[in-house]
Amino acid sequence: MAYLELQNIIKRFGDVRVVEDISLSAAAGEFIVLVGASGCGKSTTLRMVAGLESPSSGRIIIDGRDVTAASPAHRDIAMVFQNYALYPHMDVAQNMSFALELAKTPRAQIDARVAEAARILSIEHLLRRKPKELSGGQRQRVAMGRAIVREPKVFLFDEPLSNLDAKLRGHMRVEIALLHKRLGKTTVYVTHDQIEAMTLADRIVVMDQGRIQQVGSPDEVFNRPVNQFVAGFIGSPSMNFMPARVASEGGALTFVGNGFRCAVPAPMHEAAARLKDGQAVLGVRPQAMRLGAADAELALPVRVEVAEYLGTETVLSCCLRDDAQTKVTVLAPGHHTALMGSEVVAGASASALYAFEPGGHGPSLSA
Repeated sequence: MAYLELQNIIKRFGDVRVVEDISLSAAAGEFIVLVGASGCGKSTTLRMVAGLESPSSGRIIIDGRDVTAASPAHRDIAMVFQNYALYPHMDVAQNMSFALELAKTPRAQIDARVAEAARILSIEHLLRRKPKELSGGQRQRVAMGRAIVREPKVFLFDEPLSNLDAKLRGHMRVEIALLHKRLGKTTVYVTHDQIEAMTLADRIVVMDQGRIQQVGSPDEVFNRPVNQFVAGFIGSPSMNFMPARVASEGGALTFVGNGFRCAVPAPMHEAAARLKDGQAVLGVRPQAMRLGAADAELALPVRVEVAEYLGTETVLSCCLRDDAQTKVTVLAPGHHTALMGSEVVAGASASALYAFEPGGHGPSLSA
């Protein structure tokens, strides 16, 4: 049964529609991540759940209660903001307890909740410090503690890690995952970082241009993307895309591109035969490509333009030999900077291929 439900939510700012008919539900205790590029509507959607924005149409249900018109204070939610939003003149304990004091919660109960939240977040030693005396990671823990003490029905996170450095972001991802496991609260988390989405979510909601493109587990959106946009957004480095046409050669269907050809895998036959004008976009992840695999089912003659050595592997940024406008990324184990400027063959098996209708949001041929 849905604990949080968005029903046909539309949001307009004047004549501009920033959220287009979103319907989404989350079960009790589920961790949902809204992910997408800046301007896709994910933060606006979160703000409507929080009551900071009102939907132009549609309904928002929390624990069976329609809260569409309710004020933020009457939704029983707690939100953690990107900029922490701590009161600079209050110490950590006062920041964490302020909402409870406004609600006239008994003092003993306030002290108990603050102490428990501080223990969970390992900030007991910071309770008498002011925000200016804290690091970015400590401030984020205080913001999370302020949410925890309220014991809300739903936690909302709006890009909470974007102000932290890369190492601290990785550490805080683990902290948030452990916190969710411990508290078991329904959580909606907004981020533009697909690594955060993949590592934290029970289900990922991929958004673009105000619309939901796909909802699924991290495994589903990574391995079974419904269109080219999702395939390109989820995964690092991003999936390679190459224009191709479908040709019939000796009764067999073949993908033909600039300087390459590959038999259409059996699961794609029926969909490939129906393509308008026979045009398609082939996709293959950089991790699935092998150097020097001239006998692979997909063999791409490429020219290496940039080689980025990362220690255990090298990211090779290439272009097709016969089409310099089509870029190909290969993630190769080991040190390969000597290949810069040279021509090589990058291969992949047919089982690693994806194919999509042209246009970005067209469906996957294998879906």
